[in-house]
Amino acid sequence: MATMDKLEQIQQTLSKIDPRVPDALRAALHIGYRSSPVPAPLAIFAASVLPPPAAADPDDDEAVVPGELDDVSLAQQQHGEEEEAEPSEPALGIRYGSCYLPLHDDDAHFVHAESGAFGVADGVGGYARLGVDAGAFARGLMANALAEAGNPVRPHALLQAAHERTAASRASGASTAVILSVAGRTLEWAYIGDSSFAVLRGGRVVCRSKPQQHFFNAPFRLSADPQFCDDVVTAARTGRMAAREGDVVVVGTDGLFDNVTGEQLERVVRMGARLGFSAKNMADVIAGVAFEASKRTLVGKPDDITVVVAFLVQPDL
Repeated sequence: MATMDKLEQIQQTLSKIDPRVPDALRAALHIGYRSSPVPAPLAIFAASVLPPPAAADPDDDEAVVPGELDDVSLAQQQHGEEEEAEPSEPALGIRYGSCYLPLHDDDAHFVHAESGAFGVADGVGGYARLGVDAGAFARGLMANALAEAGNPVRPHALLQAAHERTAASRASGASTAVILSVAGRTLEWAYIGDSSFAVLRGGRVVCRSKPQQHFFNAPFRLSADPQFCDDVVTAARTGRMAAREGDVVVVGTDGLFDNVTGEQLERVVRMGARLGFSAKNMADVIAGVAFEASKRTLVGKPDDITVVVAFLVQPDL
């Protein structure tokens, strides 16, 4: 269900790609080079593997400018309806990779490749102060989502089933969660709280979720105990969009999205695509960037970091 990665493993992954990649990313994302110029050879390499995103096609209803779109594609904004793929087009599958860098060890994730379903959950750390396992509910949600995943998957129904089973087990704590699935050529999602996702197409963010919060640092969450948490699955945000072969879906807990901006994520994905990263390579690199950013004075937010990357592909025949 979930694997725990160490920074040494990420470094091994990077060493198999190109030893210049970590420094090129630091230069491109302005991590570590704020007070000194970027060495010229490194700047040239970074520019060569970070081409600008493809220009938007004015005739493409799904072309958007980078940024947060609050759970909708541009086609939905323009036409006020959910966009569906043509039924004659072949179904898409996923190639995936994940990376988990624990700090408090309250995150969890799952991938059910056969049904094209995947998700992450983030246990609410405040429960640790009550002397309970703050990650137990998150782990229960993801374990039960994996157990309940069938074919096809409807994310909201799967989140509901996983919550019911986890609550019935009286697992401690509370958790945010996001579940996505690819069915045919449609990407569908359901999420509660600030576990989030972004969909990138041609190196550009075309859809990004918007966190649910009661107030600052108080995200919506699910729990077994309504006395401490009265949020319910019916409050989850849901949506869908037409998917395309080549889309990259990045899913993460707030340890990722609190530390990496949409523009930075676009740069990492463009570099990864240019260098032929696998989904696992890309998950490792994104997690590594978030980890470095989390250590920055004042603006960084140290936390557990979970990243799941899914490439939408034509299944092998």
